[in-house]
Parts: sequence; structure tokens; C-alpha cells
Amino acid sequence: MNARGALALLLAGISAIAGPGLAAASTTASTPAQVRQAVRRAERSRSLWTTVNICNPPSHRDVMGIRGQMPALGFPASLSMSVQVDVWSGTRRRFEPDARVKPTQVKLGDVSSGLHQGGVSFLFTAHPGRLSGTITFTWKRDGKVIGRAARSATGGHPDADYGDPPHYSASDCTIP
Repeated sequence: MNARGALALLLAGISAIAGPGLAAASTTASTPAQVRQAVRRAERSRSLWTTVNICNPPSHRDVMGIRGQMPALGFPASLSMSVQVDVWSGTRRRFEPDARVKPTQVKLGDVSSGLHQGGVSFLFTAHPGRLSGTITFTWKRDGKVIGRAARSATGGHPDADYGDPPHYSASDCTIP
């Protein structure tokens, strides 16, 4: 078998493993329209989420962890997250950004495929009450933002890493 035949077999194997959407994006996502399509798919993906993975457990008193997951695009892109703490406003009956906590940037690196998680743990010395979080996910290519999406925390993500207890996932957290 020559080198061209071996490459064709390798690409066919990747296509079979990755599925048609990812394989198509990874081999042909070079035009602006294809890049936009890959970004739209990622922004709408069920694999794009934010959760509270730590909420004042005995081993981490007064700590809330916010974790997120985002998909790669099928071609090289830089992935990052801006993690923000939200506090419950009883008068407005909704979560709002907590002005006392500066958003934290998490860089996930330059990747082409897969799902990537990152997060931040916040220690509270004052007793803030009911908290949640929002993550703004950003995809960059060649240093330029090509996609951005925000997600508020939801529960039900047992695949969230570093939960305490393991696999913990909630939409909010109360630190008394």
C-alpha cells in the first residue's frame, strides 16, 4: 500500500469513529462559511454547559465551584471561558452578576476535537446566600473571536469533573 492509500484508510477510520459532522468539519473547515457553520453547531450543542460542581461540602466549607464544558470545532481553535459568579436578587427575582466577584478567565488551549472542561472554585468569607454562575465560552482562530456563547448554570451534568461529592451538578448553591 502506498502513502496515499494509507492516508485514505486513516481518514476513513477517523470518519467512522468521529461521525460525519466532525469528520467533515475536521477535513474541510477552511472557508468562512464552514467556520461559521462549525461555530453555530458548537454554540447550540447540548455538550455546551455550565454547572455548579461544588457547593459548601464538609471538605470545602464556604466554597462554590463553577465548571463548564465546551466542544471543539473540528479544526484548530483556541478555547476559553470567562467564569462569573451570580447572586440571587430577591427584589428582582433572578440571578445577577455578583459585583463583589471579578470574572475569572480559564484558557483551555488550542484544540481541534473533543469536549473540554474547565472551572473555578470561589471561597467566600462573607455569607453571600444563594449563588449561581454563568460562563461565557469563546472560540478564537488566528487570534480573532469567531464564536461566543453564554450559559447559566444548570444541574444534571454527572460528567462534570472535580465535583464534591463526585459527579455533583446543580444549578445553584446556598452558602449560609
